Amino acid sequence: MHKRNILLTSLLVVLYGCQPGAPAQQVIAPAAAITSTAVQPATLHHAATQAANAVVSMEEGTELAKKIGCFACHSIEKKLLGPSWKNVAARFNGNPDAEIYLMNKFLNGGSGAWGSIAMPGYPHVSEADRRTLARWVLSLK
Repeated sequence: MHKRNILLTSLLVVLYGCQPGAPAQQVIAPAAAITSTAVQPATLHHAATQAANAVVSMEEGTELAKKIGCFACHSIEKKLLGPSWKNVAARFNGNPDAEIYLMNKFLNGGSGAWGSIAMPGYPHVSEADRRTLARWVLSLK
């Protein structure tokens, strides 16, 4: 089952451009690489606290998600391959570490939190864009 999910994810990346410019064989990173590149909450806590009131507009968040290729697997309102972003926002509502958690998910990918289909990591996306995307997703109600 796990191999099938990896193959499906790789096919989607190739067909729909979930990860532009990256060869398909680099879509799923080994577990060692995922843990070694994670952003630590303590590192970002101060910066996140300072900018906690930063608002990301619907237009800005939507355009960034389109640019990255997120709409190939996600939508705002309904589950596609991945969860709807409104469901993600609802799950993390009130969680002070949600922004950092989502930034790490965008960076490293993962599976198991929402089902068996793996999400590829997006290491080519800047920290600022990952933060903007996380704030936008969390703002959806």
